[in-house]
Parts: sequence; structure tokens; C-alpha cells
Amino acid sequence: MDGPWSEGPKELLQHAVDHIAHDGDFDRRIAMISIDNAVELMIKTYLGLPRRKEKGGKPSRKQLEEANSSFPALLDLLEEFAGEKLTGVSLDEIEWYHRIRNQLYHSGNGITVEVARVETYLSLAKTLFQNLFKVELILVSESQIQKKLGVFLGKWGVFEHELIDRAKSLNLPDQRPGALIFYKAERLIKELWQETKSFRNITVHKLETLEAKDFDQPIENIDKLREYAKNFT
Repeated sequence: MDGPWSEGPKELLQHAVDHIAHDGDFDRRIAMISIDNAVELMIKTYLGLPRRKEKGGKPSRKQLEEANSSFPALLDLLEEFAGEKLTGVSLDEIEWYHRIRNQLYHSGNGITVEVARVETYLSLAKTLFQNLFKVELILVSESQIQKKLGVFLGKWGVFEHELIDRAKSLNLPDQRPGALIFYKAERLIKELWQETKSFRNITVHKLETLEAKDFDQPIENIDKLREYAKNFT
């Protein structure tokens, strides 16, 4: 579903990557603001797409107008009308990073932001973009850790979606991603799931403690888990 409607968010995310590369306080602030602007724009764009571009219900024009001035209200609409597209993305995390952006925007030069926070928000924004517009997003000159983070979060999101679909097909009473693992998997697989899920939380909240090479094993773990999950019946 790529098209001219996705160009604005894409340009804002590329603008953020360009500033991250300079690695100064000013550039990190601008990058954070640009990412947040991209997230807001992609949500508004997706919710406002003509109905023929996307199956399912859409918010009314009145609902969109009322949510335009409130980021949390936009997130509520997105959850209501596109909840199935949020696999791998936590709206609570998106809102938390939006609050950091607001602090930067309103405090000017008085606040700095760690590059880890900017890179994590960028990867969350990329995942959301790809979920909403169903197209891979290629940004020029991403750092190695940005690329590895993007691969990891992307694979994790796909795997969670697969688990939800399988849980539905098996009519499990609990259809959250981890439920299928705990219903069907052996102990070692459960431990691998929990280890990989914990790593995912570290990437979002403590990326500064990681290096690019730290993603290699968790990425491999997701592949192992996905292969194992194919046998659930």
C-alpha cells in the first residue's frame, strides 16, 4: 500500500537519520522531534486514507478532527481502528517517547537526549510505518546498531503476529503472543522465549547498554522460535 501518502513520514524519518549521523546535542534533539512528527503524520495519514485503500472501518471525519490536537487521542483511534497492525509496537512506548519529544521541543537548548533514545524511537517508528503502509522502509546511512535494532524488532513483530494468528486458529482462550508458547512449548523453548522477550524490552528502554553484535544471537533466537512454532497443533 505504498503511495504518495507515505512520502511525508518517510522524508521526516530520513531527515532524522541524517541528523543522528552528526551526533551532536542539537542534532539529536532535531532527530527526536522529526521522528515524533513522522509518527504523528503517519497515524493521521493512515487513519484518513480513503476506505478503498484499506479494508475495515475508519474513523469519521469528526473523530479525526477532534483527535488532531491530541496525540493520546490519535493513539486511541489507531488502537480502535488498526489494532491488528500494532504487532511489535507498544502504544505506551510511543506515547512515552512523545513526552520526551515534548520536553525537548518546549525546553529548547536546556535538555539533551541520549542517542540510544533517538535510535530506539526511530526503530519503533519504522516498525509502525511498515505495519501501516505494508512496505519495507529503507533509510540511507543508518548506523549498524540502527540496522540490527530494526531487524530484531521487525522479526519480533512478525513472530508475535504469527503466534496470535496460530492461537486464534487453535481457539485458545488466551490469544496473546506468549500464551501459545506457554500452552504448547517445551521448557527450553519457554525459556528461550522469555530470554528473547526480555532482550526486546532492553532494546526499547536500555539500548545504550548494547552494541550491534549483541543483536546477533537474539535475532537467531527468533528464527529458532519461529521454526519451532510451525509445529504447534
